[in-house]
Amino acid sequence: MAHNLDELIKHQPPMRLIDELCWAEPGKGQCRLTVSSDNLFYSESLQGLPAHVGIELMAQSIAAVAGYQHKEAGGEIKLGFLLGSRKYQCDIASFKLGERYDVFVEELHVESSGLSVFECAIRHGDKVIAQARLNVYQPPDENAFIEENYG
Repeated sequence: MAHNLDELIKHQPPMRLIDELCWAEPGKGQCRLTVSSDNLFYSESLQGLPAHVGIELMAQSIAAVAGYQHKEAGGEIKLGFLLGSRKYQCDIASFKLGERYDVFVEELHVESSGLSVFECAIRHGDKVIAQARLNVYQPPDENAFIEENYG
């Protein structure tokens, strides 16, 4: 069952790159997208999205899963930050126009400070074409964090 991303993540078009959250359960889930030419990162010369955009697809999928968990618990969606990635590997040069991709994320480690590590994979059909571990941070008090760092 697909979920309304407007209620799950703070990213809005044109920065929202995923189309739907397919399913989620505590600490993991699946998102989906179909590449279109109106995507912010679409490259005419590649006829798709550059391979490095896969990291942002993974990060937004993590955000959607976290948003779903917060909504299910009766809370509000929260701000999160991509801190970095480890071992990003992508076997294709670009995510091709008109093709559908599934992004799978699973939380491997979480700390009370808000730091988490996720194992992520992007599949095209039944083949894994990209994978990485992403480090993310979700501040316990986002207003205090914003005031302290961007005040």
